[in-house]
Amino acid sequence: MRNLNLLVLGLIVGFFSAALGIGGGVIMVSALILFFNYGIKRAIGTSLATIVPTAFVGIIAHYIIKSGNIKFIIALFIVMGSIIGAKLGAGLANKMSSKLLTKLFASLLFFVGLKLIGIINFPTEPVSNTSAYPLLIVLGLFAGSASALFGIGGGVIMVPVLNLFFGLSIYEAVATSLTVILPTTLAGVIFHKKFDNIDPGAIIFLIPTALIGAVFGAIVANSLPAATLQIIFGVFIILCSIKMFMQEE
Repeated sequence: MRNLNLLVLGLIVGFFSAALGIGGGVIMVSALILFFNYGIKRAIGTSLATIVPTAFVGIIAHYIIKSGNIKFIIALFIVMGSIIGAKLGAGLANKMSSKLLTKLFASLLFFVGLKLIGIINFPTEPVSNTSAYPLLIVLGLFAGSASALFGIGGGVIMVPVLNLFFGLSIYEAVATSLTVILPTTLAGVIFHKKFDNIDPGAIIFLIPTALIGAVFGAIVANSLPAATLQIIFGVFIILCSIKMFMQEE
């Protein structure tokens, strides 16, 4: 039953990863902690190891559907910062207590959920590409740190920021975010592997269905409005964050 549940989890994570450009870690880390009794650090490492091939398939699918949605120059500058951030985040995650790390992750989930369902909004003044390169590197630094620290792809940070502050459409932000997630999470996996935070027995079940889900997610992202999907996903992770806080008390 556990292996079957892992297969289902992989499918769900892959779908949301490619549909919303978020990597899927917010779902996977939450599920591994709440339903599979993983410790936060092992959940983070296992999540990142699953996200790497999932993001790769999502990128390929987005490129085939509409290659223009991937802004490679923007992605390159974000990656410059994200690789450094991934190293910092992995080291910090290993030094933190599991209880504090869980609290911080639950807080991140809560605010991301509020953003997705529209309760929290940000100013929407776009930044021109020529002046944005240093800011893109800073964005990468934050996204990379969050990726390795919390086991997420970093897309929960990148997608709204690219959309709201850098003037990319939601479709461009999703596809570009996935392009950044691939090298960022790969770096996170390398650092977390040193701390033995990855469960090989789980990822062999998570990855195959996550790849299938990523293909369907990319198709949905480019054919249907994302608003309803975002609201459902936002409510789900808010509930997960509340459950985590209660579990830690």
